Amino acid sequence: MAQASPVLARPLVFLLVLGSTAWVGAEAGAAGLSGDRKPNVVLILTDDQDVYLGGMTPLKKTNALIAEMGVTFSNAYVPSALCCPSRASILTGKYPHNHHVVNNTLEGNCSSKSWQKIQEPYTFPVLLKSECGYQTFFAGKYLNEYGAEDAGGLGHVPPGWSFWYALEKNSKYYNYTLSVNGKARKHGANYSMDYLTDVLANMSLDFLEYKSSFEPFFMMIATPAPHSPWIAAPQYKKNFENVSAPRNNNFNIHGKDKHWLIRQAKTPMTNSSVQFLDDAFRKRWRTLLSVDDLIEKLVKKLQFQRELDNTYIFYTSDNGFHTGQFSLPIDKRQLYEFDIKVPLLVRGPGIKPNQINKISNNVLLI
Repeated sequence: MAQASPVLARPLVFLLVLGSTAWVGAEAGAAGLSGDRKPNVVLILTDDQDVYLGGMTPLKKTNALIAEMGVTFSNAYVPSALCCPSRASILTGKYPHNHHVVNNTLEGNCSSKSWQKIQEPYTFPVLLKSECGYQTFFAGKYLNEYGAEDAGGLGHVPPGWSFWYALEKNSKYYNYTLSVNGKARKHGANYSMDYLTDVLANMSLDFLEYKSSFEPFFMMIATPAPHSPWIAAPQYKKNFENVSAPRNNNFNIHGKDKHWLIRQAKTPMTNSSVQFLDDAFRKRWRTLLSVDDLIEKLVKKLQFQRELDNTYIFYTSDNGFHTGQFSLPIDKRQLYEFDIKVPLLVRGPGIKPNQINKISNNVLLI
């Protein structure tokens, strides 16, 4: 289990924009930016993507375009193995006991009126826009209860965002509603028009096409993948048919010396449970192939616009996942490495390629 680590006083993205590349560090060989030009920043946030069990394996393009061109943090952990508290930490730079988002419900402060009043005005996009003059763009899943009628509905656009394309509530791939700058836009089940990962990619490319050329920009793209319901794009539905969840040394064993809740798991798992988690593992990987396409399109667009060399690109997830560890079939929300360890890749100005940062216990409060 990860140990505690000092907390950054401000989110990492904000520090980078102020010119502090020190966190990327001497290991990354960070150098000053040319002239007085501020860097652009892109943050790709996936949903439930583990790294402990090979969650980065399907992402060939992402590994080539971000990891091999920058630094991989091999010991990155989130402060909560649950979507909404973790996302609130990313947005605020605070631990859950400070931002008070404790679960995925309105009652747990997930996109509640209290969150909107007390925490949202101090999230890092507000700082980027007001203090640093950034154009800010959000597309995808925000917080699990975003859009709830009891908390302002889809008309609520959090402060700090110049362009807002947020998913109503939790991860979906089809048949969802977006808040487009406060106006509801419904999507159906047509692949070419509605598959959410591709929609987010297209929105991102449109923003890059039509943004102001006089201001730096920050983009946060929060994909549904690889969160359930694990619906792959049609062209990827048969990929990984011979892949199974890793049978590592804690797969399907009793956690006799673990937390009391983990000790309640039935061991060994039934054959149907094992078949279900293997199927879920394959489906999760398939959804990530569309994220890989998104990354490729984004990098190509930045390169075409001659913005790539002045852009930091972060890739990470809100939490990990498990598939059979200590006989827990599928889920997250356990404070063990498989659920709190996440991918963290960064490329950008001054960061040397092909680096592995092994500093232990990087608590991910971006």
